[in-house]
Amino acid sequence: MNLLYRLRSGWTALKFLRVGLGGLILYSSLAEKQVPGIILGALFLALGLFTDGVCCMGSCSAPVSAGKTKDMEDTIYEEVDTRK
Repeated sequence: MNLLYRLRSGWTALKFLRVGLGGLILYSSLAEKQVPGIILGALFLALGLFTDGVCCMGSCSAPVSAGKTKDMEDTIYEEVDTRK
């Protein structure tokens, strides 16, 4: 069900462009019967369909904590490995 959700959501201009270019690569490779191009076109088409594709969308960023922010003065440091 998660794949169906990914297919239906997040359709932006960039996603249309990625899916269109992946389809174009796949179509032209099928017309010329080029197996490496078919594999590459299928890969680009699948990545365009099932991924967000851009990092600025928040898909690869760490979530921001909703709690209070800690100051540097509140941080407690402990020395782990001291060799004497």
